[in-house]
Amino acid sequence: MAASADRLGTPLARIKAALDDLPRWLSGLDDVSLGEPLIEIREVIDRSESVFADGVRRFDKSGEYKADGALSLTAWLRWKCKLSGGAAMERVEIARQLEKLPQTGAAFANGDVGYQHVAVLARTAEHVGAAVVRKEEGTLLQAAQTMDPGQFTTVAKNFEHRVDAAGALAEANRAYERRYFHIGEPQDGLVRVDGLLDAEGGATLRTALQPFMKPVKDD
Repeated sequence: MAASADRLGTPLARIKAALDDLPRWLSGLDDVSLGEPLIEIREVIDRSESVFADGVRRFDKSGEYKADGALSLTAWLRWKCKLSGGAAMERVEIARQLEKLPQTGAAFANGDVGYQHVAVLARTAEHVGAAVVRKEEGTLLQAAQTMDPGQFTTVAKNFEHRVDAAGALAEANRAYERRYFHIGEPQDGLVRVDGLLDAEGGATLRTALQPFMKPVKDD
């Protein structure tokens, strides 16, 4: 009993123990009952990302990642936390920006907004400055709570353009220069589609494909 108590002594140990039990519990649910648990799992993941961001911010300031021989926090996250370079950089940026965006940090911690919404706000703060975002932080958060991350990205880009038209135009031009789109030859009845589009091109493509993306009955 003492060994069990020691094993579950830290919050992380208790979380890991609960995760060990989660697959069996989830597999015992009827398909009709899966929706709410899936929503709750995502909520747990997002709130975990909030806690992770707090830890990353402290680790960044302390420089303790250098003790492992890493030259940067991003390099350490790639190495130790199994993240891609882009994912590691995004989390470092989120951690740094959240310190300057208290309302966003609180909403993230409470589960009112998800990780991807926060990533959008962090990028916006990086582009136009956290002080500018803070002036309309409440309004932006209200929008985030009623939109999916893709829709909210459009709102954030419009905000950037309104407060920094020159910077927003430069960012849009950079995105335009990076775009590409490729449709492969059919193989085994399938066609591979690959590309990188700017926001306007992505919205156009999404609108065009939407009729074909609806779930089929009894699929």
